[in-house]
Amino acid sequence: MINLPAKNMGKKCPCGGGKYANCCGPFHTGTKLPRTAEQLMRSRYSAFARNLVEYIAATWHPSTRPEQLELSDNPVWLQLQIIASGSQGNRGYVHFIAYFAAEDGIAEMEEESEFIREQGRWWYLNAISVEH
Repeated sequence: MINLPAKNMGKKCPCGGGKYANCCGPFHTGTKLPRTAEQLMRSRYSAFARNLVEYIAATWHPSTRPEQLELSDNPVWLQLQIIASGSQGNRGYVHFIAYFAAEDGIAEMEEESEFIREQGRWWYLNAISVEH
């Protein structure tokens, strides 16, 4: 469980889903578990935006999680756009574009992430970058 300052809970959620206290905040504090692959992906994006490395590691499936995770080169994340998401059985995917601040303006990262549900809990597995 991550302790977050109360002042952060009233702000807009980085994932764009409303107020942080009603969106990704409960996932980050451990009071709720994401019910869908998309909720998990949004909460992970918000965790990257807030530098919550413990949450990112805790939601990464043990079979694909790196031994060490650090966010020293984490950019300033600006916006999340969900292109498509879905699940079939215990497998899920989310295709998204994440916008971030770059030296020469705004850049984007497009990705399709894969998720798996085990014992009722969603986990991030891996991602495939989408090139244009």
